[in-house]
Amino acid sequence: MASGTGARPPLVLALVGAGVLVALAYPLAAAWAVAAWGARVTGAAVFGLGLASFALSLRAGGARLRSGPGWAGALPLALPALAAATGDVRFLALVPALVEALLCAAFLGSLAGGGSILQRAALVLEPYAPDFIGPYCRKATLAFAALFAVQAAVLLALALAAAGAGTSWARNASFVVWGPTLAATALEFLVRKAWFRHYGNGPVDRVLRALMPPEHTARGRRSLAYIQEKRGELGLPPPPSR
Repeated sequence: MASGTGARPPLVLALVGAGVLVALAYPLAAAWAVAAWGARVTGAAVFGLGLASFALSLRAGGARLRSGPGWAGALPLALPALAAATGDVRFLALVPALVEALLCAAFLGSLAGGGSILQRAALVLEPYAPDFIGPYCRKATLAFAALFAVQAAVLLALALAAAGAGTSWARNASFVVWGPTLAATALEFLVRKAWFRHYGNGPVDRVLRALMPPEHTARGRRSLAYIQEKRGELGLPPPPSR
């Protein structure tokens, strides 16, 4: 069986997940906080929360994604610290762009040594996932890294063009983060199903199985054969044929 590379994959995945959540939730939350408390207080609050999160990650083991030196995870703290020190709200508007850039670096860094962050995620969700998912996971990881890079560039342009972290910036930045990420996630799901033709018991999987039977492609037959073999080894009944 395949195994993930790097230290403590669950923690690594949790750190990446936290970065994604920050990128998704931050623009609207920052705009609301700036309107309520001002740039200095918001900067101090964001810095405090970020510092606590970074300290917890180090205490949990300091795992990283081979994306750079250990202090890379602390880079986003510099922007709210500058906002707190100067009162310049534009530093707060730059945070999502930096987070997306770090996510891009993390995904690219996870490709070192032949693995990928998405293969690690697959192994966390399904410990018996086969080795042959590796090439697909690497391609998908690279595709998401490219998406994060584009999002970082657009968010940087929005932050530099905006007067501050106001309603207009928050709305535009949220769309840049949410829209492409949701679309890419849905597209990857469909591509993965069409590629491996491995289906569960949910209604969407049943529809896709009817449209794209695993028996009709070599990769689908390989996936089906692996599942049948592994379930037999584990003493489980064979998967449903329909």
